[in-house]
Amino acid sequence: MKGFFPSNVVLRDQPGSLLPKCGSCGLFKTCESPKMEPYGKGRSRVLVVGEAPGQTEDEEGRPFIGKAGQFLRTQLEALEIDLDEDAWTTNALICRPPHNATPDDRQIGYCRPNLLNAIQRFQPRVVLTLGRSALASALAPYWRDTGPLERWVGWPIPLENHWLCPTYHPSYLLRMRNPLMDRLFAEHLEQAFTIEQDPPQASDYKSAIEILYDEQEIYEAIRAINERGGWVAVDYETNCLKPEYPEARIVSCAISNGKQTIAYPWTGKAIVATGMFLRSPTTRKIASNLKFEERWTRREFGCGVTFWGWDTMLAAHCLDNRPGICSLKFQSLVKLGVPVYNENIEPYLSSGSGHYNRIGEIDIKSLLLYNGMDALLEWRLARKQRKEMGYCDD
Repeated sequence: MKGFFPSNVVLRDQPGSLLPKCGSCGLFKTCESPKMEPYGKGRSRVLVVGEAPGQTEDEEGRPFIGKAGQFLRTQLEALEIDLDEDAWTTNALICRPPHNATPDDRQIGYCRPNLLNAIQRFQPRVVLTLGRSALASALAPYWRDTGPLERWVGWPIPLENHWLCPTYHPSYLLRMRNPLMDRLFAEHLEQAFTIEQDPPQASDYKSAIEILYDEQEIYEAIRAINERGGWVAVDYETNCLKPEYPEARIVSCAISNGKQTIAYPWTGKAIVATGMFLRSPTTRKIASNLKFEERWTRREFGCGVTFWGWDTMLAAHCLDNRPGICSLKFQSLVKLGVPVYNENIEPYLSSGSGHYNRIGEIDIKSLLLYNGMDALLEWRLARKQRKEMGYCDD
């Protein structure tokens, strides 16, 4: 997962290596069937990923033949799906942990290359992950800090070359004995095995963003976008969250109508043109958590935004009321397949224990690229949400 930011920002270890770290893990020394190979014919091009081999699997050398595996097979048989014929099966860990212990993050990281290699080898159309360990392994190249499994289950996530479909682990369902969760599980399985649409090709969002510095050029571009009318996303980057602080200031702005996205520093004629655009009734404005842009606009211009049309955060909550799913970054991943793009820049936008962040330390081009990404994705997400809610594309 490589961002487009230069080396003046913090970088984290990349999870994309295809070389497993079996020497660091050591589990292969303690099990009967070490480094268990994927199994199945994959007729439906679905790769099913579990947590780790259990005792029965370790003894027999095959995934998903123990109690949890039998539950999975029963659920699939009700859908007329044969696990061995229609899928390939593997696990986040391909060696059994002692006493069936839950894999920790280090072990998942050591073994992740085996899963990445399996995906590269089989080229599945769908990767169906069972439980948090499997999800954390498959999702790492696109998103860090998975958090609660509950916010991920049921989403068909359109990644670069496959759909990622997270659901519960069968052993968890056996413990819970909850008919509603069993029903959801069956729905998730059916969804994973019946997706007909190919995942979209990766988009080069960076190339769609115009970074402008010349005030006159910015002025003309904003005026042209406003004259075309329609739906336009607007996004500010600021040195703090609340505009009421004495040194609060807007640092940059980006606007996007889907066809054109511009990002620019907050200065001179650019401010004047943005004010005219925000007060114009010819464009319907889009934001993610629009109260942020509304408050800053009132502070900057003494009046609010004219003709707010959509808030992607509110729409996300209306479509799905689970906690932790409404942010632009999360929605961009699960709806549009866009990997997290703020990981390297986020430390500088956090205010920590004080009021102000460290936005001034970010290279201006990097900031504007990030700002433009926000605006473009807000526009694209709003369009998708409106379609899901039954609005005509106007």
